[in-house]
Amino acid sequence: MQGIIIPGMLIIALLVSAFFSLSFIDNLQGNARVINYTGIVRGATQRLIKQELNHIPNDKLITKIDGILSELQSGKGNNHLIRLPDKQFQEQLKDMQKTWKNIQKEIQNVRAGQDAEALFNLSETYFEMADDAVRYAENYSEDRVDGAHDALYSVAIIFILLTVLGSLYALLQQHRRNQLMIAENENREKSEYLSQMYQAFRAPLEEISEVAYIADTKNHDLLYLNEAGRKSFGIKDIQGQKCYKALQGLDAPCPFCTTSKLTVDNNYTWEFTNSITHRHYLLKDRLIEWEGRPARMEIAFDTTESENEKLELKTSLDSQKVLMDCVRVLYEEQDLDTAIHYVLEQVGIYLQADRSYMFEIRDAVGYNTHEWCKADIPKQIDSLQGIPMQLFKRWMTIFEERNCVILEDLESIHESNPEEYEILSQQGIRILVAAPLEQNGKITGFIGIDNPPAAKIKNIVSFLHTLRFFIMLAVRRSISEHKLSELSYHDTLTSFFNRNRYIQDIADLKDYHDSLGVVFLDLNGLKDTNDRFGHERGDEMLVRCSSMIQGVFKDASLYRIGGDEFVILCKGFSEQLFYTKVRELKVCFKKDTLCHAAIGSKWVKQIKNIQYTISDADADMYLDKMLYYRDHPKTSRYRSHNDEILPLGDPKILKDKIDQRQFVVYFQPKVSSDNRSAIGAEALIRYQPKKDSLILPGNFLPLLEEVQEISQIDFFVFDYVCSKIKEWSDQGKKLMPISVNFSRCSLQEPAFIDQLIAICNKHQVPRKYLEIEITEDIRGTVGLDIKELVARIRNAGFIVSIDDFGTEYANISLLTSIEFDVLKLDKSLIDDIVTNDKSKAIIKAISDYCKQMKITLIAEGIESEEQLDVLKQCGVQFAQGYLFSKPVPIEQYEQQYLNSIQDEGASTA
Repeated sequence: MQGIIIPGMLIIALLVSAFFSLSFIDNLQGNARVINYTGIVRGATQRLIKQELNHIPNDKLITKIDGILSELQSGKGNNHLIRLPDKQFQEQLKDMQKTWKNIQKEIQNVRAGQDAEALFNLSETYFEMADDAVRYAENYSEDRVDGAHDALYSVAIIFILLTVLGSLYALLQQHRRNQLMIAENENREKSEYLSQMYQAFRAPLEEISEVAYIADTKNHDLLYLNEAGRKSFGIKDIQGQKCYKALQGLDAPCPFCTTSKLTVDNNYTWEFTNSITHRHYLLKDRLIEWEGRPARMEIAFDTTESENEKLELKTSLDSQKVLMDCVRVLYEEQDLDTAIHYVLEQVGIYLQADRSYMFEIRDAVGYNTHEWCKADIPKQIDSLQGIPMQLFKRWMTIFEERNCVILEDLESIHESNPEEYEILSQQGIRILVAAPLEQNGKITGFIGIDNPPAAKIKNIVSFLHTLRFFIMLAVRRSISEHKLSELSYHDTLTSFFNRNRYIQDIADLKDYHDSLGVVFLDLNGLKDTNDRFGHERGDEMLVRCSSMIQGVFKDASLYRIGGDEFVILCKGFSEQLFYTKVRELKVCFKKDTLCHAAIGSKWVKQIKNIQYTISDADADMYLDKMLYYRDHPKTSRYRSHNDEILPLGDPKILKDKIDQRQFVVYFQPKVSSDNRSAIGAEALIRYQPKKDSLILPGNFLPLLEEVQEISQIDFFVFDYVCSKIKEWSDQGKKLMPISVNFSRCSLQEPAFIDQLIAICNKHQVPRKYLEIEITEDIRGTVGLDIKELVARIRNAGFIVSIDDFGTEYANISLLTSIEFDVLKLDKSLIDDIVTNDKSKAIIKAISDYCKQMKITLIAEGIESEEQLDVLKQCGVQFAQGYLFSKPVPIEQYEQQYLNSIQDEGASTA
């Protein structure tokens, strides 16, 4: 019986130990699979994000990740994973599941074309969450290992105690002889136990795919390296090897060794790229005891692929950021050279190149127009001018196919293209990438990058292809703006500066304090020539006139500011030189039998008020023009009514005619385009020298404007309109706004608004029924701030209407620079609206703008139902023209429009 007890106890001890060991191994394998698959989720998610950011959808991978996450939580699935009963790990899985759903939503957003920044940030967060989940699983597994370790020790101790008790019992029975036998049995059993324990520990390490090794913490001996590690590092036998030599290829302990950072029962996590395997690892280090020696155990998780994907993703985002910055500057910067230089600098820095540059190709010759060089790289731009592109025939062939020239090694063309090799080698080029630039399907240049890192070449090509597109757009815009500037500031017929440039230059003279001579010149008889011989003959006169001006004033600034008006600005001329030139110009025109001009001039030693100087020259010109028309009474400009019209140039005679009521006011109604009901009227002047004679304003207003007496007519009409509004108000008739035209002469009068107010007060009429019409071409009048004037008129309570919008003088900037109430479209825009789609589009756009800005839009000169229908389609609500009524006398207007309105109001009441 005594011989059976001890063996029986040993058998039981072995069975219990074996049971615990097998159970521990099984759990450790299950835990290892959970850790591995959690790592797979982490890597697969990074891979998926990269594909989605590169617009490569992978729904299959999404489904796979969904399955793994579900199985990790439930422990049920095809991957045979267990459910790790760790609360911290399971809570982390729930958070990962929520974040994973958000990632799926962002993937759908990216696929829909939205910004990828949110998806990238979520992927970073998810990577860290997965990393934490792996850590929790490892901690749990390590805790279980520690628990099993303690359990095995406990079982061993219990059975050892039982064995000791049995031995004591045997000693009592067999005395000292049995004591020696018991001691031998104890030693043998302990040895077997330790052997089993280390074998049980080794088994799972051999099975995992991650590299695992154990090294002595004191002498760095490599104590253990699992199968995955032996394969990765090509090591067959670890006997006598040091960890730093075998695993890092170093001859001394690693300077980055983590042993000093380790503490008992704690893991230390870090990352490192191994110089032997060239792989990137996530490392988990821990202090253990191995075969009675203090040791460091390290498990290395290979994260190379996910790290590469992460780097590629970052590279893609950085590339997009640089590209968007370049596009922003190309779009916002007005100076193309500044924008190109900025772009080349940013691209060169980002691509780590020695040099970035841009070439233009003109007539098969290349010119280096822009260049950026790194600090220590000499500039090449001066030596790269006039390069025959025949030397780069290979490049042009590639460019014609809209591909990039890629030169990864200059030596590769040494023999095949010696001339190209010679030019490039002189610049120190080893590696090169160049992308073509084109305009209208023709290669016009290229952008190039010298000596970028070889690893960046694959990314440079797609980057330059995108960048070149925006550079081409910027170049095209610059060319268009230059052409537009030429058209905006030059008169195409005479090549002189135009009114826009004149206004700008006058504004710039505010800071000019030297001598200045101003010449105003008006070509006489131009309208007569146009009427009799056509506009081609008139254009010939203008060209002939400009040639004479240019021949005399070669060093002056020359402007054509109107149809027949010219201005000459002579900066820095002496008084004697200036007036000598003026006399010379007058002599030229006197000798010419076809061109006659009224010329006015003014010279000042120092500018105090540029507007005064200009006004003096303008007034001098008008005096000269009056003399011309008095000497040429038979000019056809007033041929139809010479006897009646010419005397009106005398201000006293004009006043007498007004007092004698030989000027009459007609009214042309403005109507609603929907129901043709009247919404107002325009007051128009007529001259009636005899009872049976009625002269239209086009025959006498030009003369009055030239002699600067037109203001008498303007204020006469305004006074008459005010009197009629007062009369209608007293009679109880419905009041509507009446518009009155004012010339530039009237508008320039210092007391213009005071006169309007005085007349209104005299008749006691509300100003809201008075509409002041100003023609669009008044905007460039010298000495007149139209924006300020309009603001003052509106502040005084009057309505302001911009007339004749759409004539040759029209300027779209008027819509944004001046606040007004009514915009009247000129008849020239309406004439061909039925057949001209461009006119329709322009009027539709103006109509939409006016509705948005609450501006009343009226179309003038409507003569047909077809025109009205098209205007209604364009959104024009009010109209004026012969289709509704020609200008009529006041009696007829009152009968047709005011009485009918009154009657309608009475019947409604």
